Amino acid sequence: MPEKILIIQTAFLGDLILSTSFFRAVKENHSSADLYVLVNQGTEMVLANNPDITKVLTINKKRMKKNPFAFFQFAQKLKKENFAIVYSAHFSFRSSILSFLTGAKERVGYKESGFSFLHTRKVVRPKLGIHEVDKLFALLPIYSEIPSGRNRRPFLYPNENDRIKFESQKNELVPPDIGYIIIAPSSLWETKRLPEEKFVSVITQILRKRKETVILVGSKDDLIIEETIFRLMKTEPINLRERPRLLSLIGKTNLKELSLWIEGAKAIISNDSSPIHFASAFNVPTVMIYGATIPEFGYSSLSERQRLLEVTGLSCRPCGIHGGRICPESHFKCMLDQNSVKIFEALEEVIL
Repeated sequence: MPEKILIIQTAFLGDLILSTSFFRAVKENHSSADLYVLVNQGTEMVLANNPDITKVLTINKKRMKKNPFAFFQFAQKLKKENFAIVYSAHFSFRSSILSFLTGAKERVGYKESGFSFLHTRKVVRPKLGIHEVDKLFALLPIYSEIPSGRNRRPFLYPNENDRIKFESQKNELVPPDIGYIIIAPSSLWETKRLPEEKFVSVITQILRKRKETVILVGSKDDLIIEETIFRLMKTEPINLRERPRLLSLIGKTNLKELSLWIEGAKAIISNDSSPIHFASAFNVPTVMIYGATIPEFGYSSLSERQRLLEVTGLSCRPCGIHGGRICPESHFKCMLDQNSVKIFEALEEVIL
């Protein structure tokens, strides 16, 4: 029987995407082992067709938080798998407990994680300064040098049927010889969102000065953002013939479809959110806009052609690892002082 290894990564979608290069590194260094990955329910689709993973397990974190009995029942199921090694890529105390309850002899996690005393080997995880993927690779003791280039970027695997369906849809919406630019205007955290009117200004510049179609992406929760952008666009003095060049896929794609749309883009403009990491997987030229958070947290783009835009000189930044719901200083200068002309110029610099 092959050795079994478990990786616990139940963080946000973007964190999971970034972890895929770590999954590959673990598999390369345990080539004969079966690799299991535990993720938060609803994010597992991005791991479809991943050849490094034997099995994807899911956990409903909200349910487990409300029901400790269900949590321990789930832990008992994991224990029956007889994992030899558990890597806790997520640093919550629940991940540490879950790792411990598997009964694995080797349990690797971060020194800074909750209940880190339950790990058999602890690795320092700096809060600032190095990229998240480098923090993940540090969990593997055999890595004296952090992988670079392609091996450092995420790995996503759209299948052929999905690709055929995507190409058909794309050809209906976008002229094949011109291409399109993706704009991802949302984030789970309000203080990481560039205001809609600034996105409208950037879109207007693209439609006036370039030929590409502009496509908005996001989840169903972002339909209010879509509505606001299209309402504000009506006030812009753009020839009506230009309007078909602004399309929205907000709420209309699953994660596999979203990855294909981002893969095929000429460039992407996004807040500090998961579309950045989709783009990194496919090396798509990227303009990344920072508000409440900072690049030093380690979640910046890994694409070769990229620009990071942030308002410097604000003593209140960062105001949290994820930002927050409202600006604690009530001025939101980190986003309101962003310059839409500079955002467009950054796009012009990275686009191929």
